[in-house]
Amino acid sequence: MNNQEVAHIFYTIADLLEIRGEDVYKTRAYRRAADNLNELNQDVNEYWRQGKLTEIPGVGQAIAKKIDELLTHGQLEFLEKLKTEIPMEVVKLLEVPDLGPKRVALIWRELGITSLAELENAASSGRLRDLPGLGSKSEARILAGIQALKRRSDRILLGKAWPLAQETLAWLQEIPGVQNAQLGGSLRRMRDTVGDIDLLVATRHPELVMKAFVEHKQVARVLSQGATKSSIEFHNGMNAQLWAHPPKRFGTALQFATGSKNHNVRLREHALFQGLSLSDQAITLSDGGEMLCAAEEQVYATLGLPWIPPELREDRGEIKAARDGKLPSLITLADMTAELHAHTTWSDGGYTILEMAQAALQRGLRVLAITEHSQSLGVARGLSVNDLRRQRREVQAVQDELGDSLLLLHGIEVEIRADGALDYPDEVLAELDIVIAALHTSLRQPRAQVTQRLLNAVRNPHVDIIAHPTARLLFKREAADVDLEAVLEASAETGVSIEINANPHRLDLDDIHTRRAIELGIPLCINTDAHSPQELDYAFYG
Repeated sequence: MNNQEVAHIFYTIADLLEIRGEDVYKTRAYRRAADNLNELNQDVNEYWRQGKLTEIPGVGQAIAKKIDELLTHGQLEFLEKLKTEIPMEVVKLLEVPDLGPKRVALIWRELGITSLAELENAASSGRLRDLPGLGSKSEARILAGIQALKRRSDRILLGKAWPLAQETLAWLQEIPGVQNAQLGGSLRRMRDTVGDIDLLVATRHPELVMKAFVEHKQVARVLSQGATKSSIEFHNGMNAQLWAHPPKRFGTALQFATGSKNHNVRLREHALFQGLSLSDQAITLSDGGEMLCAAEEQVYATLGLPWIPPELREDRGEIKAARDGKLPSLITLADMTAELHAHTTWSDGGYTILEMAQAALQRGLRVLAITEHSQSLGVARGLSVNDLRRQRREVQAVQDELGDSLLLLHGIEVEIRADGALDYPDEVLAELDIVIAALHTSLRQPRAQVTQRLLNAVRNPHVDIIAHPTARLLFKREAADVDLEAVLEASAETGVSIEINANPHRLDLDDIHTRRAIELGIPLCINTDAHSPQELDYAFYG
């Protein structure tokens, strides 16, 4: 069994336990182990053979014992027992947005529904609305969730693909004969989701490189192997393709493979205007002669342009900007000095205020805002007003310990309630250093209603930042139907900042609306929404 298959079993156990109504901490333990197995770039079988399963993050003795049973016998008695209690088909119902384990259990037990088709039929015929805790609105949301599920793709989060891609590039560079190794495609352009990992190498010995690539220890399965192109599957289930190109043609190959398609079309038009023809092999002159480009910078320079960063290559005016000398300078981690959205053990974070502050210092930050969830968000252990004031004292104590090395701000991620009001009265918000307003609930309200909730927050004199404005969770929850143009225009009037939430599951505000915010002069705030020190590193994606 590979990493992904073992992780899938533990995800399934967590789902079944949730439907059964088990303790949340037990289900979290299985899910945390599954997450770490899924992202583990080394083969889980190697850990098992060396007796080092407990060295995998999130895998304690109990879960290690279950992995051992799985890899020894090919099945797990605990899972088989759970399957006798709950039909496996019921687990798939959890994939429907806004349909949690309690409701899935209710629908299964009361109506005997075990499949998405049966669920859709029941919702369409009005049979869900009479169940306890449901109603016509819930029924409509479930139907909308089923349709959203049908629209999902098998793409991969940027935050999952990028680390593996960087590790792969590192070992590609070590293969004898590889002169250069680079990413291509949507991953190099840092789109929020990608299809797979595209890789290119410059080499004079492609057959040797391809052989080393497909035989690497991180490769679980070879999908295809050729003289200049091979495809493989990693142990975590992600796929990668490798193309080998002659070093003297590598620049044009890399430019072409990076895309986007529309950027490349526009760049070829620019070349034709100059009497040149651009392909993945070379720049061809009008007399048929070739200009070879070993580096991508040479491609753009030959066409009379400065090098255009991959992140900008989406045919949104970047070639004209390059021609006019108006390309923007991209923000880098070196520019980041503050994190204004972080959680601790006071709400749903996993580390103390001091631990988060020390992690911020280690990353060179000068400012950290502690912003827990507010009282109505019970699922995230939101703070009451009394809790908030008690936390203020701890923030001050940590500040005294740290001295001038880091400025701590005491804030809140205040919930914008379903009725449009904020979760705390104004006099409480006025006590805080920073106030972030956010939507987490009632996200399927009509467009006008959910937009008005955000507008209420933007116009509140105590709100400083609007967090993850559409509340989307990639592959898990569709964005709320928000009129972002209206929200951005209101923010431009009030000076309230809009957050670019850097968590790879969110990346919200997205790139298109970020550009619109910049046009309107709105202050933008790149935050990680960190719940652990490691998540502070999400700033890179923001």
